Amino acid sequence: MGKVVLDMTMSVDGCIAAADGGPAGLHDWFFAPSPESQAIVEELQRSMGAMVMGRRTYDQGASQDGFVDNPFPVEHFVVSHSAPEQVAKGDTVFHFIPDVAEAVRRAQAAAGEREVIIGGGAQLAQQCLAAGLVDEMRLAVRPLVIDGGIKLFDATALRLENIGVIDTPQATHLRFKILR
Repeated sequence: MGKVVLDMTMSVDGCIAAADGGPAGLHDWFFAPSPESQAIVEELQRSMGAMVMGRRTYDQGASQDGFVDNPFPVEHFVVSHSAPEQVAKGDTVFHFIPDVAEAVRRAQAAAGEREVIIGGGAQLAQQCLAAGLVDEMRLAVRPLVIDGGIKLFDATALRLENIGVIDTPQATHLRFKILR
């Protein structure tokens, strides 16, 4: 099976969203990439076999028709205790699964040898890290400070091995293997 990768964009002060859950300019590097960042976007698209996300991330994307032109044409596994009455617009296949470990397991089965990306929500990321479900972390650190934003990390202690750094004009991309 492929790796499970936590892939998030965060501010210098560790936030993955503004206090209201809004993007706060964090994802500009992805949606309007520099040539250096474009290579990182393309590698993510090539390597991804499935995505796991939290319900709030799903709801935010669905409310903005964010899955209509989804840049990730893979199955999405949404950790949620209930499915919405109407699934988001677009061709993305969604599975709503109440247990985070089960969602990751099913995503791994769908992804085969490709990577499972944990791609949305601080609570989901924290749950996956605490449960030991993540093999690698990729953090795009944007040159922003978001006072009072939603922090990626909680009190979970992690031992990491630095496996790569790519500096672009829009973000510094850090890669870590999680040591067990």
